[in-house]
Amino acid sequence: MKFTICTILMIVFSVTFALTSYGDLLVLFDEDAKSEAGGGNIVALFNQHSDNSMVSLDTINPYNGKNCLFCTPTQSYNEKMTGWNFPIKENPKAGEYRYIRFAWKSDGGTGVMIQFPDNGAWGAVTTPCVEPPAPGTRRYIAGVNVTGWTGICLTKDIPKQWTLVERDFFNDFGDFTLTGMALTPFTDGGNGDYYDSIMLAAKESEFPRVNPVESEGKLATLWSEVKSEFR
Repeated sequence: MKFTICTILMIVFSVTFALTSYGDLLVLFDEDAKSEAGGGNIVALFNQHSDNSMVSLDTINPYNGKNCLFCTPTQSYNEKMTGWNFPIKENPKAGEYRYIRFAWKSDGGTGVMIQFPDNGAWGAVTTPCVEPPAPGTRRYIAGVNVTGWTGICLTKDIPKQWTLVERDFFNDFGDFTLTGMALTPFTDGGNGDYYDSIMLAAKESEFPRVNPVESEGKLATLWSEVKSEFR
């Protein structure tokens, strides 16, 4: 097969664009059970469970792709996940990050929370909702914060449909080292919460632009697959 100069230039441009545009993106979870961050099954990384909480892969309700995470009340967590040691900085260098993206959806209950430990510590508890900057809290909340654990309350509305959240992690919580995660669906009749597309980036522009999909017409090419081709 012969390649024209134009074709070769297009290939080089495409590879270069992928490397420069997405070079500082870290996928914590997107699509399958393998976390690029830890190299293992992310479901198994949640090794602690409150009130018989469980984390599983859900193939019916993904934000995009074929799978998402589903967690039942009240929470599943691990403050020190294998391979997780990610500095959050104001001016990130190689291997450091500033921004976070995730999508979530609640199946009943009063709200949803996601928590991020700093070197294994979950953070201070003062008042249920605080405004950024809020160093020492490292929690995001939607709905009514029935736990009383301090965090940034993004909205009082329960995300009954998939909602994409992109935040300046440093601006919200300051310098810290991300070592784990807690998925915390609030109780009061809820079945649990869905989580998907959990990513860190040095720049907001590095997040891939994807849209939520319905049960039909799911994305055929996943970001986790695309990224692996350019490593």
